[in-house]
Formats: sequence, C-alpha cells, structure tokens
Amino acid sequence: MYKIRLITLAVIASFSTNMLAQTAVVLPDGQMGAAPKKEGVIRIGIVSPLAEMGNDFSFADTPMAVRNTLQVALTEEKIETIFLESALPEKEARLKKCDYIFFSKVTRKKGGGGFGGMGMLGGLAGMAGMIPGVGIAGAIAGAAASTAISVASMSGGFKSKDEVGYEYRVLAADGTTIVPPTASKQKAKKDGEDVLTPQLAQAAKVTLEKIAKPPVP
Repeated sequence: MYKIRLITLAVIASFSTNMLAQTAVVLPDGQMGAAPKKEGVIRIGIVSPLAEMGNDFSFADTPMAVRNTLQVALTEEKIETIFLESALPEKEARLKKCDYIFFSKVTRKKGGGGFGGMGMLGGLAGMAGMIPGVGIAGAIAGAAASTAISVASMSGGFKSKDEVGYEYRVLAADGTTIVPPTASKQKAKKDGEDVLTPQLAQAAKVTLEKIAKPPVP
C-alpha cells in the first residue's frame, strides 16, 4: 500500500510539473512568471478555489481538482488559462499578463442543511439558474478525467443527499467586474454522483459568453 501511494504521488507531481511548464517560465531572479502570451490569445488566471467540504470528506485536494477541471472547461482555441498561486492574485495576474481573473469557492453540506458558508466572494448577485445537461458536463468531466486530479475523480466522496454549492466571480485585469458573484447548488441523489462538474460547466459557459461580448464602457 505504501509503495502504491508513493507511485501515485510521483505521477501527480510529474503531471503538475508538466502542466505548469506549459504556461510558466522561471525568470532570471528565480521567480515564476508566465510564458509569453501569443498575439490574439485571451489569458484567464484561475485563482486557487476556496473549499469548505467538511472534515468527513474523503478527498484531500479539492482546490486542485476544481482548478484542473476549470482549466479544461475554460480553455478554447483563442483562450488559455494559467494558475495563480500567490496570496495576491490580482498583482500576480498583471505580472503574468492575464486579461481576466477567475475566483471561486466550493462548499459541501453533509446530507443537506443550507449554505451558510457561501457568499465569501463578495455578496451574491443571484443564484445560477440553468445547469448544463449531461452532454456538456459529461464532455468536460471526460476531458478533465485525463488529468491526475479532477472533480470527476473526487466525486466518489459525495454521498446521497449531500448538497454541493459553487460560487464564482470574474474580474478583468483592471478590476472591472465581468461576472458578478454568482452561486449554484445541487444535491446528490446517490453516492458518488458528480454534482459539481455541471456547476463548473455552467460557470465556464457564462464566463466565456461574457468574455466574447465584453461590456460596453
């Protein structure tokens, strides 16, 4: 068992290093910076999500799982994503030439029980309405499953009647609000049901639509 765990950790570490190398370079002073952005490409910086899953939740790295799934959901032909690692994401985003910054939070309530912990991203503007169908969410979950850690891989920790909530907001690099704080929630009907990926898919859909049609100054 110990040997298997070491092998798993090594695979995850190797994956994370390879993924980071695609969008980051080491600067002369030893600090981590972003790889040069191609002309005409939009760059979204994904802040490490906040997570309140409860002490009884069995999956250890929810923020990484959510980030990896968002990376798949938000990446398109002319849109790339980069992870923001510091405690000052807005400053890091400027240094890494991000056009937009994506903040989010995921919560889990065992067997239901409300969402008192939601709203830490700055006051809810409203609850998300439509959640994507199985097609869109399934495609995202399938693509994200090829990564070492994804929401699909953590969904085994969800139990019947668990309520999983997701809140997000998107800012432009200059601080302009692109998507105001928006929240959704879904309840698992059975053990192991992935009720988070559809919410991430909806968040990505709204974000990409807003980026494609930026607000008129």
